[in-house]
Amino acid sequence: MIFLQSKRFQPKGSSKRSGHKYSVESLGAGYGIARVSRIKGEGTRKSRAGGFIPFAVGGRPTHPPKPEKVLVKNLNKKERRQALLSAIAMTADLDIVRSRGHAAPDKLTVPLAVTDSVRRLDRTSKVKDLLVSLGLERELKRCQAKSIRPGVGKMRGRKYKKRVGPLIVVEKDEGIGKAASNIAGVEVTSLRKLNVEHLAPGGHPGRLVLWSASALGKIDRAFLRGLE
Repeated sequence: MIFLQSKRFQPKGSSKRSGHKYSVESLGAGYGIARVSRIKGEGTRKSRAGGFIPFAVGGRPTHPPKPEKVLVKNLNKKERRQALLSAIAMTADLDIVRSRGHAAPDKLTVPLAVTDSVRRLDRTSKVKDLLVSLGLERELKRCQAKSIRPGVGKMRGRKYKKRVGPLIVVEKDEGIGKAASNIAGVEVTSLRKLNVEHLAPGGHPGRLVLWSASALGKIDRAFLRGLE
């Protein structure tokens, strides 16, 4: 899971000019003070040390994070495929799906399979009617609820915490992706772009998934081609 999330990591680090902003020099021995470099013209008592000294006030950070560090993680192809197969298998267990928080009816059969005509749905109301006809009305209401995130995250562009709803997997998106984009919690992806993060958001497996007939029939062939 971390190898997918690592592609969104933002590089960060100290400025390379940190600690080199001032003209400094050491006064040397004989003054009863430390011989660290000090800013010129500010005396000795209230002056700030600078330059290359990491432990002194005004100096550079000690072993700071570097923005050029490689943050993206790699994963073996077989491991990635095994993780995806495991995530798909988890979606076929109703107990795991309900334990993840989805409001799935007791008599619901998972995974859900629908006809290929769903990929051509071009209206939000049609997609919503499809989900309601499958008994997912409570699930849609659950996804509409949102709560305010505690802590500093409110000021960092993620004030509200939202629920993750059903995932619709089609062989080819012919309009349903745009139609479903306005329904809270609902996500659409093609079989070629399917990955572990779709099936187990946040590392929690058991997402409620709707498969189109063609996507469900070609899933084995997709794995044989290595389309994880």
